[in-house]
Order: sequence, then C-alpha cells, then structure tokens
Amino acid sequence: MAVIRNPYNAVLTRAYHNVLRLEETKRKYSRTTTSFRGRNAMEFIYEAAEDGKGSRTQGEIAAYLKITRPSCTTLIEKLESLGYVERRRSRTDERQADIFLTRKGRLVTVYQSTHRNKMIDATLREFTPKEQEIIYRGFLRLNEVFEECIDSLENSASHKEKVKGATE
Repeated sequence: MAVIRNPYNAVLTRAYHNVLRLEETKRKYSRTTTSFRGRNAMEFIYEAAEDGKGSRTQGEIAAYLKITRPSCTTLIEKLESLGYVERRRSRTDERQADIFLTRKGRLVTVYQSTHRNKMIDATLREFTPKEQEIIYRGFLRLNEVFEECIDSLENSASHKEKVKGATE
C-alpha cells in the first residue's frame, strides 16, 4: 500500500518515463542522433579537451560509462560513423588509440549541453539557492542508491553464475 501512495515513487516514475519519451523524440526529430550513452561519452571527451588533455582512451571511456571494452568499441565506431569522433594512434603507446571530438562532435556536444542547461535553469528558477542545494544533494544520493542497486544486482548475478558453474 505504501508504494502506491508514495508521491516520490510517482514523480520518479513519471520523470523516468519522460526522459525515455524525450530520448525517443530526439531520435525521431533531431539531426544530431546519438544515444544517451553516446552523448555521455562525447561530454566526457569534451571535458578532456576543456582540461587541456584533448582526448580520452577507449579504456577511460569504458571505465567512465561502466561498460565493457567491446561495447565501448561499438559505441566509438557508431560515433565515428556519424562524424562526431576520430581515433588517432597514441603518441605514448602505439597499442592504444586516443579518441578526439571532431568539430561536428564539439558543436553537437555544446548544443546538447546548452539545451540541457536551459531545462535545468527553467526547473530551478523558482527555488532559492538553499533549496537548490538540497535538490542537488538529493540527486547525488539518488545516484548513490542507483549505483548500490546496480552493484547488488551485478554481485548477485555473478554469484549465481559461480554457483551454477560449480554445480554442473
């Protein structure tokens, strides 16, 4: 009963649903079609450029996104085919490639970030700085809970695979 009446659950579910709808609508109508994960990767590479590093390795991108290297390779290939990133052999380690944003990739990243910042500003406009800080801390804690849930599920799945392997 408490779950059904919990207003936080209702709002969180609605927000999640709206994020999915927004992503679907963007893919349908936008010329800058990338996945949510692709945009996160592009922003991570963009941050490297802003910090003066200029690029990221596939390993860094995979670790940041918490995905496997093969999944990261597929993602980078997709972004490369769209003209958003380019790979260059690392100057320090010939076995690695450095991933850079192209001019088009930088433009798309700035556009998407600007759009998202406008949505955030419109949302927070009516709150005091103190209330904004509380909201920010709430989002930080929500992300911690999500990560704890993911870790728990991954550990449980890993344990089940080990038990299954031991009993075969």
